[in-house]
Amino acid sequence: MIPINPLAMMLGSLFLLVSVICAAVLAGLIVALLNQRARRFIFARGWWFGLLGVFLAAGSLPTFEFVRWQFNHWLDQRALNPRLNSEQVLGDLLLPAGTQVRIERLEPFRNLSGDTLPGGLQSLQRAQFDGEPAVVRGAAVRSLELGDTTGEAKLVEAARLGGWLCSAEAAVTFRYSSAERFNPKVWQLESCTLAPGSEVAGVTWAQPMAVHAVENRRWQLEPGDAPVRFQGLNLRLWNLWLDGPYGQLQDWQGELVEPLQLGSMHYPAGTRVRAFHGNLLFSPIAEAPAVDQRDGKPLEADLSVEQTADGEVLGTHRNGDVGVIDWFKVAP
Repeated sequence: MIPINPLAMMLGSLFLLVSVICAAVLAGLIVALLNQRARRFIFARGWWFGLLGVFLAAGSLPTFEFVRWQFNHWLDQRALNPRLNSEQVLGDLLLPAGTQVRIERLEPFRNLSGDTLPGGLQSLQRAQFDGEPAVVRGAAVRSLELGDTTGEAKLVEAARLGGWLCSAEAAVTFRYSSAERFNPKVWQLESCTLAPGSEVAGVTWAQPMAVHAVENRRWQLEPGDAPVRFQGLNLRLWNLWLDGPYGQLQDWQGELVEPLQLGSMHYPAGTRVRAFHGNLLFSPIAEAPAVDQRDGKPLEADLSVEQTADGEVLGTHRNGDVGVIDWFKVAP
């Protein structure tokens, strides 16, 4: 983070304010010269008003320079944000006529490493398709943002990408190599949001659900905060992991939204729960421990209970040994 000197900022602002006042007074003096009576008054005191004019002109220079800089900046931004008059092709990416684009630089530029960075449309950062939409991986998109190795698109309507039916309500992200930046055919889906009503892991989800590509070609899903009935439990699910789009469930984790009596164990709402070696692993928080109804004693802190779905207690585990860390666990 760049350090900021508050005193320097205050003095700079004060200096600019004085310059603006000088410019305003100078403008008023020039306007006054248009009036015959005021002009006679000024010429009668020409020496005094001459010195005043020189002082005001000198004081106004920072304001005039600032206005000039702002105007040049506006011209630069206009040049960097053109609207295409004709259809343009970048690799396999087609930009229809009327597209509003944002480019990073006008001309190629050699950086400190000696690499030549592209200019013009080759440095495209953003495209807004106000007229005809563009097509990316078979999906119509209304806007596209391109980084060096990741891109983001907003869909016109729901579309199937990477095996998922992605909603148009949220942005879709892709990943690619820098060499394939303008080759959408080989882009890999990074994340998108599934529309409400999507059926995943045997559940029809009433709320939108974000999906993210993770390692080993797996997908992580984030169902959100809405409670759901899942594997016989009323849960607020944090994450699901599948082996592919709409594939087999590999793991999941969440928390109870209501107290649960399972076998001899009683768990309060808010207890963390996840899949564990084909069973269930309950990890109560220290402020709301589970209770073993066989002896009425609360479960020791920092312990998780492994149970089968029908309630048989298989044992307890130290939280650190099973990846339970505070309010989250490391992705399996």
